Amino acid sequence: MQTQKNYKNVGMQIQVLNNSAEPLNVMSSGSTELSSSCNLDGCSTAQKLEQVAINRIPVLSKSGTPLMPCKPAKARKLLEQGKAIKKWSKLGIFYIQLTFDPTSEPNKDQKVTIGIDPGSKFDGYAVTTKTVNLTGMSVLPSGIADKLETRRRMRRVRRYRNTRQRPCRFDNRNRNGFVAPSQKAKVEFRLKVIKELCKLFPVTDFAAEDVRFNHYKKRWGKHFSTVEIGKTILYTELQKMGALHLFQGYQTKEQREKLGLKKISKKDKRTPETHATDAIALASLIYPVEVLTMYPFYVWKRYQNSRRQLHRFEPDKKGIRKRYGGSNSLNPLKKNDVIIYNGKPARIGGFMDKRMSLHNYDLNNKRFTQNAAPDKCYRLFNQRIMFEVELGCRNVNPVYINARDTIPPCPEEQGILYPLSPTL
Repeated sequence: MQTQKNYKNVGMQIQVLNNSAEPLNVMSSGSTELSSSCNLDGCSTAQKLEQVAINRIPVLSKSGTPLMPCKPAKARKLLEQGKAIKKWSKLGIFYIQLTFDPTSEPNKDQKVTIGIDPGSKFDGYAVTTKTVNLTGMSVLPSGIADKLETRRRMRRVRRYRNTRQRPCRFDNRNRNGFVAPSQKAKVEFRLKVIKELCKLFPVTDFAAEDVRFNHYKKRWGKHFSTVEIGKTILYTELQKMGALHLFQGYQTKEQREKLGLKKISKKDKRTPETHATDAIALASLIYPVEVLTMYPFYVWKRYQNSRRQLHRFEPDKKGIRKRYGGSNSLNPLKKNDVIIYNGKPARIGGFMDKRMSLHNYDLNNKRFTQNAAPDKCYRLFNQRIMFEVELGCRNVNPVYINARDTIPPCPEEQGILYPLSPTL
């Protein structure tokens, strides 16, 4: 072991590794630190350093095949030698992609497990080998049933207006393979997160908690519910990607207590102790986990655009209907675009006349202005999945993360200096 000095003034213990071109199929345990820098204040005088207790960095081959994750020290060495490039996934996860394909058989005799703790509003995730490589929590889409009720009410009102309308149709209803829209949105987002994780890790097994639903007390009957349909769709897709193992709730609790992991009752709190600890316990029921460091911890949430509704409101006296919904904003900007506004990151919302509304760049997505000029907005990228990452008990949302790895340089006249990539 040796100490690396003069690295952002942070002392760090790294292991001396050889110069082999194919060191990524060997899994080892332990943890090290990853340092990332980001200037969130739009100021050129200081950069905020985040020290991250992280176990592994995801690795992809040149052809995009996921390999066994490596230590940050090894990833740093590959980047310095030009054998790998930096990239970020759509979930905001940093990984490296090699500039070559290993000649040996990748991931031989290696096991990677994804633990899944499904819920009605929040899900927990954990990617484990002998260590916990990543933990996460997803906020499932909500309000779908209310939106459908609003649409149904608007359609009924529209049929009584003295306007041209098409005749009623009742022969266009097909219930074969029907999934309730509220359940479908949850299952699709759940599968989206899992598939994005499978693109970064060579997953071999899935451990999920088989959710029990009290059908008898609900109006849907004793042997049927939309939850069961959603579970069937999820399990079928997981079986196509790897071996699926189902466990009961009491097994998860016993394993969590055996590992000494904490769990809190406040389900909406964005910490690993809400749902991620159960996911770790589920994954460890298949293959033992030796190192239980739970960082980095991600929180994912899907951006829910309002659908375009031409007849939501009655027209005004001039016969012009109000705009509502859609994904467009003032050209060339669109909703969900992440921009720099007055030196700070923001997210594009709707528009009125020649002014736009901007929202905070976080999971809450709260609007802070409706009077932003387009010429003062510098576009970075479009983001469909909002995320936050907790790195060593500090919440950050780095603006330089781009799922497509195509962030353009900032114009010099704006005087904004943002690092486009973290430093390993």
